[in-house]
Amino acid sequence: MSYRMDIADFLDLVDYPSTPGANTAYKKEKTTALLPEKIAIEQEVINDHLRVVSLQYTTKQTMTLDCLENDPFLELHFNLSPQAIPYKNSFSSSKEVPPMTGNMIYLASTGEKSELSFQKGVDYETFDIHLPLSMISQYAGEHRQLDYFLNQITLAKSAGLTENCISITPSLYHAIQQIKQCSFEGLTRKIYLESKIYEILAYCFEEQIATQTVKLTTRDIESIHFVAHIIQSNISHPLTIEEISKKVGINQTKLKLGFKQLYGTTIFGYLQELRMNQAQKYLLNTADSIEEISIKCGYINTSNFSNAFKKHFGYAPSRCRQNSSIPRSYPALNK
Repeated sequence: MSYRMDIADFLDLVDYPSTPGANTAYKKEKTTALLPEKIAIEQEVINDHLRVVSLQYTTKQTMTLDCLENDPFLELHFNLSPQAIPYKNSFSSSKEVPPMTGNMIYLASTGEKSELSFQKGVDYETFDIHLPLSMISQYAGEHRQLDYFLNQITLAKSAGLTENCISITPSLYHAIQQIKQCSFEGLTRKIYLESKIYEILAYCFEEQIATQTVKLTTRDIESIHFVAHIIQSNISHPLTIEEISKKVGINQTKLKLGFKQLYGTTIFGYLQELRMNQAQKYLLNTADSIEEISIKCGYINTSNFSNAFKKHFGYAPSRCRQNSSIPRSYPALNK
């Protein structure tokens, strides 16, 4: 069984407080057939026109939401879920947002509808940044793709920055997590969060310089995006390329070449950057021993972990913990 409704009705149904100008932390669990089995929404307003929204939800039934924007709307959206989110609009040939991807979109106030669908029983996680046009228009003339996007906005047309989804690289994923885990307060927090949003924008505009070395089908691309989620979810117990290949149904050669083509790094390089960022976070924000941290990051041998950490950051794990002069990539974790 499936349901279809307007997104405004859906938000009313879950009693989500309509407070776009204030910070909001909202969690509810429902049992009604129409409502999500669980939903958690966190919104942070950085200034009048800039805010971030994190969502986690699971639906009891397959649900389609009709989205109609009466006012112009500019956002970055990212799918951190293990499964694609079906998303149809008037300006893109793509009909979904694959796992570990995102895009920047502009919805004009033309009365056009977009459509979101969620499969029952899937744990969805998304991260959105609602931003003012001035944040990107200041870079007009600097980037061909951005100029085309800005031109569509000037013509009051709905548009996406890219036709293909933006891959969530380790650096981009790291920046998202830094925003979600920021513990600064007051002005320091606002400056920090805004700087991280600019960092995310930079990754989204980054030129894709890798040349295409293998032809990928739509299914191949979807599967390789899912591989990024598999890697991110198994840092402490990394899968081999052979295991990943069997899991997604792509031969190892195409998997390795295709992953490098989409993410600009090897599967091991992607894993390694995630591992090292995670290790640095543990060193700066927990009392775990270096041996415990090495195990959490998928290393059996502490010496191998220490060597890898030093190669990545230029200093040993022990110095990271002892020397407060080393810049911290992560502020203290929220408890």
